[in-house]
Amino acid sequence: NGGITDDLYITDPAKIQGGVSTINPKSIPTYLSAAHSRVRGQQFYMNHRYKVGFWKETRDENDSVVAREYVPVSSFIWTLDYKDSRHRFTNTSSSEGKEYWANHYLDADATCDRTKYNSLRNTIGISLLEGFNKYAKAGLAAFVTHEIRHYWQTPDTLAISGDDRPAALTPYPFESRLAHKANENLLYVGAQLTKQQGHLLNYEATANIGLIGPAAGEIKIDGNASTRFRLLGDTVSVKAYGLFSNTSAPYLMNNFISNHFAWKNDFGKIRRLRLGGILNIPHTGTNINVGVENIQNHIYFNADGLPTQESGSVQVFSIRAQQNLRWRALNWDNTIIYQTSTNDAVIPLPRLAVYSNLYLLFRVARVLKVQLGVDCDYYTKYKAPAYQPATMAFCNQREIDCGNYPFMTAYLNLKLSRARFFVLFSHVNQGLIGDNNYFSMPHYPLNPRRFQMGVIVDFSN
Repeated sequence: NGGITDDLYITDPAKIQGGVSTINPKSIPTYLSAAHSRVRGQQFYMNHRYKVGFWKETRDENDSVVAREYVPVSSFIWTLDYKDSRHRFTNTSSSEGKEYWANHYLDADATCDRTKYNSLRNTIGISLLEGFNKYAKAGLAAFVTHEIRHYWQTPDTLAISGDDRPAALTPYPFESRLAHKANENLLYVGAQLTKQQGHLLNYEATANIGLIGPAAGEIKIDGNASTRFRLLGDTVSVKAYGLFSNTSAPYLMNNFISNHFAWKNDFGKIRRLRLGGILNIPHTGTNINVGVENIQNHIYFNADGLPTQESGSVQVFSIRAQQNLRWRALNWDNTIIYQTSTNDAVIPLPRLAVYSNLYLLFRVARVLKVQLGVDCDYYTKYKAPAYQPATMAFCNQREIDCGNYPFMTAYLNLKLSRARFFVLFSHVNQGLIGDNNYFSMPHYPLNPRRFQMGVIVDFSN
């Protein structure tokens, strides 16, 4: 709906009387009242593996066979993945459309944008399995992936320029006509090295290289290594992970046509390098994840709703600490994230984000499980991306701060056999804790206080 036309409709203290909001959610003024987005998608996925090996016989002292065990040595793999996605955006109000959007490339009175994408991906491979004999300390696999992609966009049937083009329409930002259909043919080769049966060190590494089509020259490498050791009577695990990729920009970032947005770009490859580590101590409920990432040629949507590529590098550093505390029936789960970006205009991030959940967990008569508590989400102020309804994209902006508001929910969960019952009082702190500036992004407020209840029954056998 484009968001609220006047944020004071939410933030005005006069709207809260005695801690109770007098706002009628059905009458909030918005920029768009006749716009509608619809997204549909489907996926069909199959994974096949055929193992080849030998029979291992166990004999007694009389050399008689007492047991036979099949030991797989290698396997052949075939994976099929089909995806289909469709997006339609309509707006039937001419006056609202002209006020909200600066450009009208296809129709000055109404909008009916359609975008469709599908892909068919086949992967075949062969792998040598880990552990089929004492010398096979790791598993090794090689594979080939072929993918066909199809794109359909809103047909562009109007003249590029001249007297045949309606005067009410915006001139195209490019000289040649943009095709509303396109195909891509891609081919990748890759390999994987894994070791998951070790007691001291386990690891996994996967590499992909693009050979044909837009994938030519692409590189994707990611992996991790983990170990476990005893500390104060508990098993502590440490994992290191990394990723490097050099990938092409998506087709729709380079070629797009709609009523309000049109672009033709030639973006360079996006390079990412991510390194980090995870420390997990189950006994104390502690989990710490530290990571740093360098992104070069990052693509983002600017304040005008157009894709832009940052030519330099942007670094993101983050620390995620999770600490869960228990004392009898009392539980307190906490997650704290600290993160920073070297260029907030390109990658805006709240500096601190916190989730805390304080609850009682106990049983009544050994058959009824009860969870009673309150949780809270909070993050510091930052330049939150704005939402563009026509493209369903989040666009960077530098004018409005969002955040610094706790969102609290009181709840009661009951579980009896296969049935669960819940009572939920969402945004319970509205008008009581924090001011009324509860916007998750510019012009879009969080839901007001709501009471919900429900029943969930599990019929699985």
